[in-house]
Amino acid sequence: MSVYLIPIQVAMIVFPLIAFCLTLPYTIYQYHKYGSIPILRTLIIFSFIYYLINAYFMTMLPLPSIESVAKMTSPTMELRPFHSVYEIIRTTPFIYNDPSTYLPTLKESNMMVTLFNILLTLPFGIYLRYYFQCSLKKTIFLSFLLSLSFELIQLSALFGIYPRPYRLFEVDDLITNTLGGTLGYAMTPLFARFLPTREKLDAIAYEKGQKVSKPRKFFAFMIDAIFIAFIMIIFHFFQISFHISYFIIITVFYIILPFFKHGQTPGKLLTRIALENTEGTKKYQYLIHYIPLYLFILPTPYYFYQLLLLTKQINPILCYSGIIILLIIFFLTLCQFILSFFSSTKMWFDYFSHLTHISLIQQKD
Repeated sequence: MSVYLIPIQVAMIVFPLIAFCLTLPYTIYQYHKYGSIPILRTLIIFSFIYYLINAYFMTMLPLPSIESVAKMTSPTMELRPFHSVYEIIRTTPFIYNDPSTYLPTLKESNMMVTLFNILLTLPFGIYLRYYFQCSLKKTIFLSFLLSLSFELIQLSALFGIYPRPYRLFEVDDLITNTLGGTLGYAMTPLFARFLPTREKLDAIAYEKGQKVSKPRKFFAFMIDAIFIAFIMIIFHFFQISFHISYFIIITVFYIILPFFKHGQTPGKLLTRIALENTEGTKKYQYLIHYIPLYLFILPTPYYFYQLLLLTKQINPILCYSGIIILLIIFFLTLCQFILSFFSSTKMWFDYFSHLTHISLIQQKD
């Protein structure tokens, strides 16, 4: 039993890192398609990811030493179909017309391995039918592919890390894993009755996506910030100065692009948020919304640095006065900016732009 606990323990350690790496693309996809991230849907998706991590680790761990594997002389493949059934009959007290032999047979190692291979992919079939709405044929095919990936990883000696495979490639594993996925498909109605249908999950998501939530706005802003940082790094690699590269980015993505895309920046495009005025949107209103934020507020630390450099060339009192004024404006705007994600507070420049965020998500029938 401890052999099976090791993969589970490792999966619990690895899962947070993998979940962290997947959070950004998952969030982008959910906001772009549904406009919201319902908790239950998120739990289902990440539980599926956690299950797959466990399944793969179950077929790979625990890892033996390279020295012990190098000394192995056992076969690496067993290509005879149903050979495991023959081994069960041969090594266990199983007699088909004697029920008293059934329980002792279940306790035998060969039988336990076969049952484990079936149980390993049983949740896979449930996920495929319940959430991904796969047909029986597709579930059987995908279960077979999942099992084949297990076996090929083993046959590759863990991608060449080991001098030879340390686990046996078996055709029977393909059969039992595929059977497990098929049984999971058949058992899905027993579990689905306690959970909302996929259609219900989608309906809830689309309903919430009609409104622009605070997290959605914040995430759109974070995408914009990542865009800026990433392109700035590229420009820095080509030795383009900070102020030139930043001005190019802001001009293209936050002045020109909004003119043609309903006030959308890259972040708003991905999360399907737009800016509009209920009384009629004018192009110049986008400038009022974006220029204060991206040309005056966000680059404030850069302006601080430039003013500090000027203290050596002009009157320090004027420079320090400018720094203090910038600090006050930056601090007050920053506080208002943070509050705007947690309350109905609008940024000061939006009182002049008269723009509001709207959702481009359409309710599905």
